[in-house]
Amino acid sequence: MRNRLMASILACLPAATLAANDLCPDGSGPRGAVMDYLSAMHQHRFNEAYDHVTESMTDGRSREDWAALQARAYQPGEVDIYGVDVRGARGHDDDANCSTRAVVPNILSSRDKLNEHGLVEFETYTVIKTADGEWRVDAQETLFDDEAVSTWFPEVQFFRPED
Repeated sequence: MRNRLMASILACLPAATLAANDLCPDGSGPRGAVMDYLSAMHQHRFNEAYDHVTESMTDGRSREDWAALQARAYQPGEVDIYGVDVRGARGHDDDANCSTRAVVPNILSSRDKLNEHGLVEFETYTVIKTADGEWRVDAQETLFDDEAVSTWFPEVQFFRPED
């Protein structure tokens, strides 16, 4: 019964939410922006990370305020990003050709003071091309729903006990 209900719900969703868009013809800019951002965050270089995000990601904060906020979250919590798997940039629903907007999937491995064994997060980054021609991270979403994870990471297998 539950499977039929889920199938009915999924059938009503727009096609864009069911399958990740095609790879960008040249996704090096969007993918590079995410890699540069995550590299700076991994190394706790928050002032530098600011250069790879938009005002939307900083909630309009100045470089100093945003970097200080990141430091207050990362340092006491002993946050350690120890693995990233940045995938190829894909077309955004509003821009299938990736001329100004793209989505970059990533698998992030991290640990912190309260979770020393670490965890794996499936995430997507929306990246936009700014007026000065630079690609910057505009939004980040952590995926929790199995269907959303499967959309962007089709190779991931989930353990599902029989209904």
